[in-house]
Amino acid sequence: MRTGQPLVARPAWYDRNPAPVAQFYSGSGVAPHSATVRWTYTVPAGKKAMVEFIECAVWRRTAATTAGSSRGFIQYTPQGMSTVVLLRAEINTLTLGDKDCVTTGQALVLKTGDTLEAITEDLATGGNCDYILNVKATEFDA
Repeated sequence: MRTGQPLVARPAWYDRNPAPVAQFYSGSGVAPHSATVRWTYTVPAGKKAMVEFIECAVWRRTAATTAGSSRGFIQYTPQGMSTVVLLRAEINTLTLGDKDCVTTGQALVLKTGDTLEAITEDLATGGNCDYILNVKATEFDA
């Protein structure tokens, strides 16, 4: 026979103080550049985050004079582990209007200390690109 407090089921993640998290970068007419971090998100202590949507897009706005890879990507670093690229949009041509866009939904659960970073890079000579790097998540008590 059991005595004391009755067992209560732990609430689902969406009932544990949920809070929306959104990171967004939109660059228009960005000139060639080395790898540049556009935003970083780290899950705070005592929290987890459910990633609901990730988007990476790159468009060639004006033609480059020499071809080089133009890309936007979002990388994931689990606390204490190696970094991996989650999503990448990349073009390797000179042609005006070329584009690449990649999206994913409900991708993963992040734990305390896990990090997402959005990075752009354009190794072409001349010309410029537009970039969009987004993530939407819901943070909740771990």
